[in-house]
Amino acid sequence: MEITSTDGAVLVYTFGVMVSALWLSTPGNPDINLFVVALFGATSIGWTAYFKWQIAPQYADDDEDDEEANEDDDALTPPTVEE
Repeated sequence: MEITSTDGAVLVYTFGVMVSALWLSTPGNPDINLFVVALFGATSIGWTAYFKWQIAPQYADDDEDDEEANEDDDALTPPTVEE
């Protein structure tokens, strides 16, 4: 299992969304304690694992299609006038 920068971004994003939701749902200063941080951390790790193995593979084929499209684009570019 290789940890990539995408995994880190998903982890931080998920944790941030949950902290933001807590902040918006609690007027004033929300009660952020060790239990809340551990709960949000565990949920973020779970969601990151789900994203890595269930969601991200659906988009792997799109990257390969983009590379093939770029190769075809090079063949279709019009000639330019050399000065």
